[in-house]
Amino acid sequence: MDSWLEFKIWMRMKFGFGKEWRIKEKDTIKKVYNKGFFYRGNLVNIHFLPENGKKFSIRMERGIKGGLKRNRLRRHLREIVRKANPSLKSGLYIITGRKEALMKDYDLTKDDFDRLCAKEGLWLK
Repeated sequence: MDSWLEFKIWMRMKFGFGKEWRIKEKDTIKKVYNKGFFYRGNLVNIHFLPENGKKFSIRMERGIKGGLKRNRLRRHLREIVRKANPSLKSGLYIITGRKEALMKDYDLTKDDFDRLCAKEGLWLK
């Protein structure tokens, strides 16, 4: 039983986007919006506030209709953040998917996120 539980924990840490990674408090989200830096990309926007530790919130722009497309974009952004997490600077991130990203595939969205992080210096050296 212990080995199965250890395996599940390892899988969640390696492949998951767990609750420990998420920003859930409204006060924290407001603080990132008000005091943080804003970076606009073609398909993704990033609000960033430098702090100890890394936490993320995945959001969508207002007016995105159709749950299927919206949830697909949300899954793409979660996967992009999960893969990029070890290379990102410490801080609070709010990643917002834009309407333009709905019709684009995963690779274009990832390229836009990577380009934006490189341009604004969000990668670790």
